[in-house]
Amino acid sequence: MKLMKTLIAGAVSMAFLPAVPAFAYEAGDIIVKAGVINVIPKDGNADTSALVPDSELDIDSNIQLGLTGVYMVNQYLGVELLAATPFEHTAEGDGGAIDGADVLTTKHLPPTLSAQYYPMGADSAIQPYVGLGVNYTFFFDEEDDAGLGSNGLKPSFGLAYSAGVDYMINDNWLVNASVWKVDIDTEVKGGAADGLEVEIDPIAFMVACGYKF
Repeated sequence: MKLMKTLIAGAVSMAFLPAVPAFAYEAGDIIVKAGVINVIPKDGNADTSALVPDSELDIDSNIQLGLTGVYMVNQYLGVELLAATPFEHTAEGDGGAIDGADVLTTKHLPPTLSAQYYPMGADSAIQPYVGLGVNYTFFFDEEDDAGLGSNGLKPSFGLAYSAGVDYMINDNWLVNASVWKVDIDTEVKGGAADGLEVEIDPIAFMVACGYKF
């Protein structure tokens, strides 16, 4: 009887203890996120003054479906792969005789692999992180809108810096906001603009929902 009272008392006291949510990422977890991603190139992407005096190229932004997959090496370290549906950008003349004219249209895919650090503990529903990685961007379906005789853009390889935050709705579902700064530099191939250096160097913003397996 005494043992029974002890067990009941223990059960009652446990019932009134605050629950500890299992928010922590653990080794082997896979987090998949999908959402809207906006790639915004920097201003003044190419100096075309050697071809057209007092001119440069500006590349417009583009919104696509963004996808990320994260594999947790341990509670604090993850490896992320960023992918997306193909981005399409138009390079427009700024200044000189080409002001406002479409010069080049291209599509590209920028897969990015990053290592990420998650500093928060197991009881935090908010999981911020920072990352450092590498990006490989390849271009396709280029259109020579200005008739310069070019036949595309060279692939780009560079660093990528990232930061973001996951908010765990429960142990599996989450919402996410993230940003990347990506080094994308390329050159025009062929035609009158052959060898022209194009610095895209975009900032990418993504809002997504995700699931932890």
